[in-house]
Amino acid sequence: MEISGGEILAFDYLVVATGATPRLPGVSGQDLEGIFCLRNVTDAIRIRKFIDEKRAKRAVVVGAGLISLEMCEAFRRLGLETTVVYRKDLPLRRLGEDFAEQILIELETNGVTFMGETSLEGFEPTDTGGIIVHSSGGTFETDLVLLGLGVVPQVSLASEAGLGIGSTGAISVNEFLQTNIPYIYAAGDCCECFHRISHRPVYAPLGDIANKQGRIAGANIGGQNLSFPGIVGSTCFKVFNLEVASTGLTAEEAREAGLKAEAVTIQGVSKAHSYPGSRELHIRLVADTENGRLLGAQAVGGDGVVSRINGLAVALTGGLSLEELAYLDLAYAPPFSGAWDPIHIAAQKLLK
Repeated sequence: MEISGGEILAFDYLVVATGATPRLPGVSGQDLEGIFCLRNVTDAIRIRKFIDEKRAKRAVVVGAGLISLEMCEAFRRLGLETTVVYRKDLPLRRLGEDFAEQILIELETNGVTFMGETSLEGFEPTDTGGIIVHSSGGTFETDLVLLGLGVVPQVSLASEAGLGIGSTGAISVNEFLQTNIPYIYAAGDCCECFHRISHRPVYAPLGDIANKQGRIAGANIGGQNLSFPGIVGSTCFKVFNLEVASTGLTAEEAREAGLKAEAVTIQGVSKAHSYPGSRELHIRLVADTENGRLLGAQAVGGDGVVSRINGLAVALTGGLSLEELAYLDLAYAPPFSGAWDPIHIAAQKLLK
């Protein structure tokens, strides 16, 4: 392998861990001072330093993914006027219109302006150090911009080396994290994952997945024979006072994967009804109508969302049926749930 400077390095095994790079909008002015992407702690420190030094009062967030919405909360807590520019009508519409509307309400309740169905057209600097944002929804000025348009896998080196690139655009690997060249491994945000529910390769650039893949690739190079079991696609985030989480497939994704899916949504509470501080909780379960197998779950609420989705991720991984889920022996105490947890109630409703 040749590195910069012309030095040649010999190797027995090689791990490609080139990660991902932020997706850019491809508009004029995207490299101006005050326009940021957020991939790591260093980026976060740079953004905070800019806010403090420039005494920024206004922020624009382009995109409405998990990190973008979390940054809306961070900007508002620093006292910045915050505006989201997003090409779709609702944030995280993948979760369903009803859940997406709850997220939108939470943003607006906390002072975030959401410009949906709005295309970004470009940026230009002002004479006073600000940034003019041009969009299909109008032109306005801000002090800083966060580009939150997702990431793309960095695969140019892998492609040049003859490694297989999968249907997602990331490096294709087997369960041992080997590429099509057996002594070359790939791990992390540059490679695909196997989805245990859809049985398809997916691109899931998440830190916990990258950590697991890196450990398995290293262990196998060291002589072990570990396999990466794949993912069920579990994610979570918090925006202001709302928890949002999902695992597995949505009903739409399940149908796109060729499965006969049905979904049910219930409104419950995070603790026992009589317990102080109980918060409203909405859970949606998705199941295969042919065999009753659980396919996915999504949830939003003020409390207790992530713990329930984590439990449902275990159920998905274990292949539990709705019948098993409906009477699953979950831990019960009034500070944490009612005697019938929202998981039980949703599963029983879907069985009817």
